[in-house]
Amino acid sequence: MSACLMLHGIGPAPERLDPEERSYWISEGTFAFVLDAVQAHGARLTIDDGNDTDARIALPMLVEANLKATFFIPSDRIGTPGYVTEADIRELHDAGMEIGSHGCAHLNWLNASDAEIARDVTQSVERLARITQAPVRSVAIPYGQCDRRVLGVLRHVGIGRVYSSFRGPDVEGAWLARRDCIMADMGPSEINEIMTRQPAAAEAALNFLRIWRHTGNAALWAA
Repeated sequence: MSACLMLHGIGPAPERLDPEERSYWISEGTFAFVLDAVQAHGARLTIDDGNDTDARIALPMLVEANLKATFFIPSDRIGTPGYVTEADIRELHDAGMEIGSHGCAHLNWLNASDAEIARDVTQSVERLARITQAPVRSVAIPYGQCDRRVLGVLRHVGIGRVYSSFRGPDVEGAWLARRDCIMADMGPSEINEIMTRQPAAAEAALNFLRIWRHTGNAALWAA
């Protein structure tokens, strides 16, 4: 097991965001600390939402640190103010970063029909694949929430790995990945705790049961 970190925007939060969304934006200094912690302890990095800071801030710092990340992009936002362009996505991909889907319009899939979910995912994956000229196999669930029905649709459309917002160390090779979100108010000690914790057997069993209750036993099967 190892940490899988979920980040969003980096730097000053834009005025367009509501107060709740601002809490997900971290400073460049915090991002630099996260990169140092990843180098020291090992973890996987994911960055959601396709903000333009992916290319402006995150990419140069990742390259300098010789680290990789997966960027989950809502395809309907591409090229709109404050979000990545197609050229940005190609730059991320060419630098060795993985490009994944965050759906088209950042829908809450719990409130969508099976057909709407399938369309939202497949259209996003197809557009991102055209931009990168490479397969897109991973998806981050918008808002991080899912149930067995949502996961069943993602299985049906052939998604290779699904990233949730269930917290806790990630199981290598699991089809449904767990992630810990790095928030604006987190300090070094909290981030280090995420990076270094080793769950006890009892805690690991409880985590399994919590995930199973939400998503079914498909959550932890390897793809």
